[in-house]
Amino acid sequence: MPGEREFDKKYKNSSLKLFYDKVYKKGETKHFTPFVTKNIPTDEIKEILKEVNWKNKLVLDVGCGTGLFAFKVSKLGPKQILGIDFSKEAIEIATKTHKNNNLQYQVLDVKEIKSKYDIIVSLGTLEHMDNPLKTLKILKKHLSKNGKIIVTSPNWTNPRGYILMTLLHLFNAPITLVDLHYQTPIDFQNYAKKLDMRLKWRTFDRDWGHGNTLIADFEKRLPNIIKDTKLKVTQTQIQSLIQWTKTNVVSFNNDLPHSGAIGLYVFSNKNKNKNN
Repeated sequence: MPGEREFDKKYKNSSLKLFYDKVYKKGETKHFTPFVTKNIPTDEIKEILKEVNWKNKLVLDVGCGTGLFAFKVSKLGPKQILGIDFSKEAIEIATKTHKNNNLQYQVLDVKEIKSKYDIIVSLGTLEHMDNPLKTLKILKKHLSKNGKIIVTSPNWTNPRGYILMTLLHLFNAPITLVDLHYQTPIDFQNYAKKLDMRLKWRTFDRDWGHGNTLIADFEKRLPNIIKDTKLKVTQTQIQSLIQWTKTNVVSFNNDLPHSGAIGLYVFSNKNKNKNN
């Protein structure tokens, strides 16, 4: 494909299954940060749990991983929640560690979904899909009339994103581990138009987007990016950029609707039910 990065070619969605099987078999904490893997609700989970009323709903968690989010939802009174993932290793861990009577797990691809659901959730998965819009079209087919699709994705319209996108576009730098897409609210607004659905969105985790967490992340991430890209940049130059960012970005209030590091997007069908 013209303009396709070598990194994209290496990690098409079809090969990610093997990657994640290895991750889950080795242990998530060997690959991901404590922000993701602590067995407590992350900011992302907390934000989504308060987004809708889960009681008596049929819920589908797409890309459920080891089941922490599905387990948290199961305690809020849904009729049934199904967590699906294409990683056998993840589902085996979920089945053992996050159990409830109204909670089930299956090794399943989105193309194999059969039923309709009141709430379909997919946390941090669309950026790994070959075709995010195609995936959303599949999810829409399995959404009940008054249902909602809730999606999260890393957001790049913030100081963190501006710096990393510069490295990506100018130097083809592998700024993340296996992301295929770097999405923003503009992308999701376009998805909603093509799906003919309503969209409500917001961003959160602003400290990662333009705060002290950003600085801590850059201390580890930038040296690795420069090394992988083989750019002739010294550690002194990296520290100079980090210090400039700390002084001139973190010191100011960059709190804007689009400035969080994670985007939360809620799709719903266009219908006349005002209670939807």
